[in-house]
Amino acid sequence: MPLSPAESHPQGPGSGMRWTRLRPAVTRMVLALLALLVLYLVFETGRYVAGYSILSAMHQRAALQADIAKLKASNQTLQAHVIRLETLDAGHRHEVQLVTQTISDLQARIARQSVKLAFYRNIVAKGTPPIGMRIGEVRLSSGKTPLHYVVHVSLLRADRPDGTVSGTVDFSVGGEGPNGTALSNQALTGQRSDLAYHFRYYQQMREDLVLPPGFRPARLTVTVRSSRKDIAPLIQTYPWSAISTP
Repeated sequence: MPLSPAESHPQGPGSGMRWTRLRPAVTRMVLALLALLVLYLVFETGRYVAGYSILSAMHQRAALQADIAKLKASNQTLQAHVIRLETLDAGHRHEVQLVTQTISDLQARIARQSVKLAFYRNIVAKGTPPIGMRIGEVRLSSGKTPLHYVVHVSLLRADRPDGTVSGTVDFSVGGEGPNGTALSNQALTGQRSDLAYHFRYYQQMREDLVLPPGFRPARLTVTVRSSRKDIAPLIQTYPWSAISTP
């Protein structure tokens, strides 16, 4: 049995009323979307008329990004080059310091060898000092404190060693300081008596010297006196830098 139109579409009066209420809202939403679309089209049209193109902007952005990538790569290359140059410069400064230190050491060795050469020349020279002995090697070494030095002196006979010789050795230091230009043996050692010697052929001696603060030594004078009053003392002066050893 066929159904009536009312039975085949069971839409009551409630459905029509709901659509009637929703239709204004749907209409406003559609109109709003159309308005936004129109505004966007107007905006794009204005930009196109003004000469702006999305594709051109995309191409420009891609080109700028490529330039930025190239600049970053170039910056990294330059930084690596700067690091290499700084490394080479540091190595060059170190080499200069080594060469300077080597030259200074060689100059000090030459000065010490000159003193030794003068000593041996005196030994082979004709004649002997009136005191009958010679001053051998004179050397300064650093002590335990910055102003403390140890002087090493060797004495040897310059004539025939028929007997023993005796006497005293004292030192004086010349230079620049707040209290004068020379320091006596007593001021350097704090002792009232000089260093005594007594030997037949050869004797090594040493003495501790303490310089006052602010004094800059320039030379060391060694005076060897015989116990015999009729013999003149032997006096020799040495540059401080020539006899100083590290």
